[in-house]
Amino acid sequence: MVKLLVISDDFTGALDTGVQFAGKGMMTKVLSYLPEDEEMMKKLQAQVLVVDAQTRHLEGRKAYQRVWELVKNAKNAGIPYIYKKTDSGLRGNIGKELEAALMASGEQYLTFIPALPAMDRITVGGVHYIEGVPIHESAFGRDPFEPVRSARVADLFYDVAVKTVSYAESGHYERGMDKEIGIFDAASEAQVKRIAEDLVKQDRLGVMAGCAGFASVLGDYLKLEVQKVEPPVIADRLFIVCGSINEITRKQVEYAEKNGMERITMTPSQQLTPGYLDSEEGKAWLQGLKEDCEVGITCIVETGISATEKVAEYRKQNHIPLEQARVTISKTLGNMLKQLLEIGLEATFMIIGGDTLAGFINQMNCGEITIYRELEQGTVLSSIKVEGREQWIISKSGGFGKPELLTEIGQLMRSHYSKQEV
Repeated sequence: MVKLLVISDDFTGALDTGVQFAGKGMMTKVLSYLPEDEEMMKKLQAQVLVVDAQTRHLEGRKAYQRVWELVKNAKNAGIPYIYKKTDSGLRGNIGKELEAALMASGEQYLTFIPALPAMDRITVGGVHYIEGVPIHESAFGRDPFEPVRSARVADLFYDVAVKTVSYAESGHYERGMDKEIGIFDAASEAQVKRIAEDLVKQDRLGVMAGCAGFASVLGDYLKLEVQKVEPPVIADRLFIVCGSINEITRKQVEYAEKNGMERITMTPSQQLTPGYLDSEEGKAWLQGLKEDCEVGITCIVETGISATEKVAEYRKQNHIPLEQARVTISKTLGNMLKQLLEIGLEATFMIIGGDTLAGFINQMNCGEITIYRELEQGTVLSSIKVEGREQWIISKSGGFGKPELLTEIGQLMRSHYSKQEV
């Protein structure tokens, strides 16, 4: 029976949170679809159920409704713990989704810890920082799709009807009879653990929220069953596809190119022309990618991360709205990976960006993902079933990781994971 429901707003978030439990031996199932009702939730065989609710880009009211229905069904199914996964860069509909989770849960209190100390994303005095910089002044504030406007966490709740209170420390504090969302500072994992211990003492684990930082300690307090997971053997060829235009990922791609990986930038026409991959030119391009990978070249296919103005100009000339372009590009990248599998490429796919990962999973018509382990902070090894065999996937959010990450993953694959146990 499912004991913990984790609701994520995108796919990479679902995986980097689910792996916090799977890595401790807790049976964890990730769904790319929404369970229809409480009866479906009751039938799922897992300790931890992670659902990609795909609310990152929804309008606030629709995101609220989707989260509310998921939590309501979970409670009706007898699932005791709810965790609303949030983005460590404060993107998405955080305020409305946490309000929905609290209201549907029947609980009086929701604890929200936005920090991810392991990646130097901390909250101090109610202000969220990344590597010492207020989040709205970082790469997240310059995101062309969903820029973060304020580093003050409480500002996420400006249109929320539930009372919100910011707390600098865990401990004993007065709480009234009204429903409340408590926003907690945290600058270290030790602080996160102290908050979790306080929640256990006060029996307030019914509904919680945060990113992978809070999730990483929860497994020690929920006392879920664990099992031994057999280590897998994975393909040593690596093929990287990047749909993110985050500055953090740009630095990773540039570093990898300087250190021997082949960087292939798709033209705006390749990304945004429906049916391009089915054309003779598109098929020849895919065949070239396959052949490069098979001779040992690690390719990075990306969408113009260093020159986003070219895509913007193409959109304007062809009257393509920004949101339509986002959806089309993720679909194209997903279709590219699908077609590479169809023409016989055997490789581990590294997929960067939640939309890109969702695009691939949707193209493969895959409903469930098996998580194995975290290779680096926020970088997850998982698999899906493709015609009876496992297709290995390494995924990460565009905003995660140091500049050397892609190069180090490539070295890790060659030196340790090739035909060996993980």
